[in-house]
Amino acid sequence: MAYEPPLFTTHFSKSGFVLEFDEYVKTEGMSNQLVISPPLKQLPDYSIRGKRLIVSWKDTLQTDATYQFNFGSALVDVNEGNPKSDLIYVFSTGDYIDSLLIAGSVVDVMDNMPLAGAAVMLYKGEADSLPTTTLPDYYTITDEAGNFKLKYLPEGAFKIFVLHEEQKNYMYNGPPEKIGFLEERVSSSLNDSTDLIFLRAFIEKDTSQYVASRKETDYGYYEMVFNIPVTEPEILFMDVETNDYLEAINLITIGKDTLKSWVTIPDRDGFEEVAVYFRDDTTYIDTAYWYIEPNPKYKQKAELKITSNTSRNKLDLEKAFSLDFNNPVVEMDTSLIYFLEDSVRVFSDEFKLINNNRKAMISYPFKSESRYFFKAAPGAFRDIFGLYSDSLSMAFSLQEDEYYGSLSLTIAPTENNDPSETKILQLIDSKGTVLSEKTYKSRFSHTFSRLNPGKYGLKVIFDKNDNGKWDTGIYRKKIQAEILSLYPEEIEIRSNWEFDVEWTPTAPAD
Repeated sequence: MAYEPPLFTTHFSKSGFVLEFDEYVKTEGMSNQLVISPPLKQLPDYSIRGKRLIVSWKDTLQTDATYQFNFGSALVDVNEGNPKSDLIYVFSTGDYIDSLLIAGSVVDVMDNMPLAGAAVMLYKGEADSLPTTTLPDYYTITDEAGNFKLKYLPEGAFKIFVLHEEQKNYMYNGPPEKIGFLEERVSSSLNDSTDLIFLRAFIEKDTSQYVASRKETDYGYYEMVFNIPVTEPEILFMDVETNDYLEAINLITIGKDTLKSWVTIPDRDGFEEVAVYFRDDTTYIDTAYWYIEPNPKYKQKAELKITSNTSRNKLDLEKAFSLDFNNPVVEMDTSLIYFLEDSVRVFSDEFKLINNNRKAMISYPFKSESRYFFKAAPGAFRDIFGLYSDSLSMAFSLQEDEYYGSLSLTIAPTENNDPSETKILQLIDSKGTVLSEKTYKSRFSHTFSRLNPGKYGLKVIFDKNDNGKWDTGIYRKKIQAEILSLYPEEIEIRSNWEFDVEWTPTAPAD
C-alpha cells in the first residue's frame, strides 16, 4: 500500500493524508476504532474513493509533535471482510519522529480482570484537574487482555490515568465512569520490557443521590430504587383530593438502595391521584405523583403469594421453618396452623412475624427421622390489602447431615504482608452473595461446615482503613480503591466431602 505524504514524514504541514490500498476497502465503526494521539479536538473527516482512504481535518496541529492515527479494525477489504489490523499512520510536525514508549496493563478493581476498551491517557501538565478539564496529550486504548502500549512518545515524565467511559470524550465526568491513576509520574523509555505500568480502574462512590427507577401498581404497591444507598429514609403518601395521609407499610432492603411500600388505597369512586413525599435524612428530598387508573377494567389485582424456605421438600439443618409473603401480613390466626408429624397433628409453640410482616418464623423441635406436613387452613393469613390465604400444605423432612459438604481453608501471608492490617475473608456463592465473613491479620485457618453442594468462591478485602468493609477510591483525595484478592478457581462443594484449600491472597500486580 502507499501513503501520501509518506509514512514517518517530518515537518508535516498538511491538513490531511491519503492511504491507497491494493484492493477495495470499506469502513466499519471508524468513530469507535480510530485512535489519534495527540488527540484532535474534533474527529477528522474521511471518505473512500476507489481504493483510497482520504482523511482530513480543520484542527491546527501542535508544533514539534509526533502524531499517530491508529485505525484498529475500522478498515476491511470489500471481498472477504478481513480487517486491516495494526494499520497506523505516523508523522511529525517537527524535525524527527519520537520513538519512546510506555506500556502496561489495566484491571478492574472489582474482579481483577483485564479491562478492555479503556483509554490510557498521558498528560505533560501538573494540575490535578487535568483529566476532568483537558484532553490528554497522548492516549491509547487497551486491548482484550487489558494491555496497552503508548508509542512514538517524546522523552519525558507524564501523569498517567485510565478512563473507561460511555461518552468517549476522554475527560472524566465522575461515576459511573471508571478511573485509575498513579500518583507518581511515569517516564517514556526505549522498550517495553521493563517498568511495565499497572493501573487499577475503579468507580468512585456516587454522592449525587437520585431515584433511579419507580415501580407502582394500582392496588397499592410502590417501589423506589436509588442510585446509592439511603441513610434515614422517610416516605409519605397523601390523598391529593382530601389531603389525608394514607396508611402504608414501608421496607428498606438490606442494601438500602430499594424502598418498598404497601399502601392502603381508598375504595372511593373516582380516586385518581396520590402525592408521594420522600426524604432521606436532611440531604435529599423528592416529590412525585402516583396516578391511579380510574377505570376498573385496567386495574391490577393484588395477590397473596406464600412460599416456604424448604427446597425439594427438605428443610436445611441450619435453618428454622419460615414462610415468606409477597405482601405484608397484618393478621395471623395461629389456631388454623399446625404440622403433621408422621400423620400426627402437632402445634408450634412460637410464632413470630419479622421483616415488616413479610416473613413468619414458626418454631418446632423437628426430628431427623420424621416426615412433616405444614398445614394452614383457609384464612390463616390476611395481608395489608385485605386478602386471605387459601389452604396451604407443604411436605418436607429435615435434610440429611451427609448431604452437606465442607470447606477447610488455610491462608498463609505473603512476604510483603502487613501483619497489622486487617483482612476480611468472604465466602460467596455462585451469584456473588456473601454467605460468611471472617476477619484476620496474618495466618488464618477455618472450616466452613454444612455447605450445600454447589459452586463457591473466596474473596479477601485488604481493609487498609480498618472500617470493616471494602472502600472504593477517591481521585480528588488521591485515595486508591482497597485491594480485593479473589481465589483464582471456582470451588465445587460436593455432598459428604471436605474440600481443602491453601491460599495466599495477593494484590493483582504481585
